[in-house]
Amino acid sequence: MRDEIKLFLPTSWEPNREEFLTVLGLSRGGLGEQIFGNVYDALFVASIEVKSDFKKYYSVEYANLGEYLEIRYGITLSEEDFEADRVFLVAWVPQVIDDNYEDSKLGAVLECIEKLEETQNEGQT
Repeated sequence: MRDEIKLFLPTSWEPNREEFLTVLGLSRGGLGEQIFGNVYDALFVASIEVKSDFKKYYSVEYANLGEYLEIRYGITLSEEDFEADRVFLVAWVPQVIDDNYEDSKLGAVLECIEKLEETQNEGQT
């Protein structure tokens, strides 16, 4: 039986809670930090960073990462997704970013991560 993955998140941004909350426009110690701190934890702490896990544990069993993802999770990634430094597999999402609920903030969170990635890429050139 495959684990159910709610979201996969390819990124080259090095996850940083403070940066994440700042780009969302949230102050430390407030309700926003409590709510979106849980979002950060779901996406980057409680998730599986599959590229490093594959290298550590599964590279001897599977020919490549793509084969592992297909067999283990039923996921096929694009070439662009494979180029990301990290690929997070998220098995649970807080209600605030769950698309099954009205007024989900998933789009805003994904835009935030995209901005953080762009900022990091600008700093590397």
